[in-house]
Amino acid sequence: MAEQHRATDKQWRDVKALADDIVTYSCIHELLCRIEALESAATAKSNHPAKPDSSLVERVAAAIHPNVCADPNLYLHEARAAIREVAAWLRKHYGGPTATTDLLEREAER
Repeated sequence: MAEQHRATDKQWRDVKALADDIVTYSCIHELLCRIEALESAATAKSNHPAKPDSSLVERVAAAIHPNVCADPNLYLHEARAAIREVAAWLRKHYGGPTATTDLLEREAER
């Protein structure tokens, strides 16, 4: 009968270390790919910032849908709703109307 080869404890430790290294490498590689994708997306967004002289409504609309091809005018109603919600939240948490909440409401109506 042929003698079966049994791995030694050191061989098993070597195999486990190699497997751990492969898993670690795979995880790190996946994370690096995700980071590069996020950085690429951030760079694309920063290349098309909102115009500094635009209204708050226009800036919020551009933030809601930052796609370069998107028409911010299509998102003005959502931007106004978002601004009104921020004003309502501020009123609730700061005990009523403030100069800031009034300003936000006026901006949303523009």
